[in-house]
Amino acid sequence: MAEWIARSRLEIEQARLLVLKTAWMIDNLGAKAARQEIALIKVLVPKLQTTVIDRAIQVFGAMGLSPDTPLAYLWTWGRALEILDGPTEVHLRTIARYEFNEAKETLGEAASYMLPPEALMGE
Repeated sequence: MAEWIARSRLEIEQARLLVLKTAWMIDNLGAKAARQEIALIKVLVPKLQTTVIDRAIQVFGAMGLSPDTPLAYLWTWGRALEILDGPTEVHLRTIARYEFNEAKETLGEAASYMLPPEALMGE
């Protein structure tokens, strides 16, 4: 259980920092510049919510599914958010497209690692 708590804290902090970075980008560079980060958030945060709540339900056992805790309600809405803002696969495709475009822009830069020093020096 301690590991679940630690992992949940770590993952929430990572997501929070991504949201803060994205908010900064929107404020300073505009929403268009932050489109990839927005897609990352749309994939990460709802999935993280359901993961963390799923751990809590596991800890509470059957009580986690009862109306005595808000866990079942929160899990349901977390799962709904994965669908309501567009399917996760659409956001993943957007993220991949940005990654492919970035790789095309830097194509060949890593090739210098494969060349002998003489070739780099123009000899």
